[in-house]
Amino acid sequence: MKESVVIKLSKFLSLLFHPLGMPLVIYVLIRWIDPYYIAPVEADFFVFLLLIINIVMPAVSILIMIRFGILSSIDLRKREERWGPYLLVILYYILSYWALRSYGPLLPSEVFSFVISVIVSLVISLIINRYWKISVHMLGQGGVFGSLISLNILHRSDVSIFVILTLIMASLTAYSRLKLNAHTHAQVYAGFTLGFLCNLLVLSTQIYI
Repeated sequence: MKESVVIKLSKFLSLLFHPLGMPLVIYVLIRWIDPYYIAPVEADFFVFLLLIINIVMPAVSILIMIRFGILSSIDLRKREERWGPYLLVILYYILSYWALRSYGPLLPSEVFSFVISVIVSLVISLIINRYWKISVHMLGQGGVFGSLISLNILHRSDVSIFVILTLIMASLTAYSRLKLNAHTHAQVYAGFTLGFLCNLLVLSTQIYI
């Protein structure tokens, strides 16, 4: 049976707005708003490299687990299969944080707080996943929204247009996840709320180790 246009579009949107890419989206948006907002320009290569690694390596790891039958699909539809990928992504971000602290250029506290916020949101999501299938796609969307709001609080920059674009992106992502029957409405809203609160609280208070 052929897939409908709506299902094809939903799959495309789910891939386009995949949670692995959201930290990179945040960094690019912040750079666009103000090139000197979060880090010196010369730090871009190092930070971008770490963000790309945190996209590519988890994706490759998931594909390998699918190849050996550890996971059933790249969508991670089964809640019980999410533990491995979750732990891998958390590990990669912990290693990235260590690399930034140990070998990275001089960076403002917002950069470290941002990485901590990603780790915290993933750990909480992993705990919730033990009992309930929260939307990780929307966790990433909430993270983007929370990061923009918190940086607006810290630096008083006008991010209104980016907030609107972020909400449109989040709406399209939520639509795709619901149309694919990957999540319920509650799971979608909970994912967005968790991502938003973690990034808002950690970034606005500049918590880092």
